[in-house]
Amino acid sequence: MERTLSRNEARVILDLEWRNQKTVTLPELRQALGTSDANARLFAHRLVGKGWLERLRPGLFQLVPAERGREGVPDMNTLAVGAALVSPYFFSFGTACTHYGLTEQVFSDVYLACQERRRPATVRDTRYVFVRVPKSRFFGFEELNVLGQAVRMATTERAVLDALDRPRYAGGIGEVSRILARAVRRVSWPALLELGRLWHSSALVQRLGYFMDLHRAAVPDDVRPALLALVRPQSNVLLGSRRKWGTTGKLVRPWNVVENVPLDVLVSEGEMPRRRIAFAQRDQDG
Repeated sequence: MERTLSRNEARVILDLEWRNQKTVTLPELRQALGTSDANARLFAHRLVGKGWLERLRPGLFQLVPAERGREGVPDMNTLAVGAALVSPYFFSFGTACTHYGLTEQVFSDVYLACQERRRPATVRDTRYVFVRVPKSRFFGFEELNVLGQAVRMATTERAVLDALDRPRYAGGIGEVSRILARAVRRVSWPALLELGRLWHSSALVQRLGYFMDLHRAAVPDDVRPALLALVRPQSNVLLGSRRKWGTTGKLVRPWNVVENVPLDVLVSEGEMPRRRIAFAQRDQDG
């Protein structure tokens, strides 16, 4: 069905397009129309029915501009939708790891870091998960163009640390290991070190060091000791979650990580014997 507009509707839509405004809220419509909340809500409802607006969540609508054709085919870019749902934000965890080709796992959810607690939202059958990140750790992202839409995306290094920090948003600890196996050949180690310093988490650095050694990363000579310097003395951490994997396992030095996750979960079958020998040697040296 072809889209139509009344004179008043056309004025609002043209104004949004002229200002290149991708989304509009009910308060903005009320102000533009100089009307009541009820009338603004009815106005938005009509534009949704005519295919000029798409409801993203209560009170927030995405413009379906004229360039989307007579029938108003919505923009199917899931990241463009996510970018409109919360501010400030950046995409990370499994979503960013997928963007950078660090994982082959297909994530049905889209993960956004934000500074507030929010329930997941579902738009066009896609579930958006909002992961609260403290303001002090809201760094390590940049603006990228994805399918013609400017969005904020974690850097490769930030995405790796987010996956390590909260594996449940990146496919679990086994998938995080596979992400790290790819990432160690692509990351900027000075950038990763700087993020580690800003993070102020010994446990995160310890797990990073564990996977560096597991996957035999070619780490610059100055980066490894700098990372070790970020580890708190006498700090022993579990590799996987206590609830799922328990608390027993081999203590892997020098990172003092308790290997409570079976190696066959972390590496392929062909790699397992080599990795066990490597760890045994480190225990003797430590």
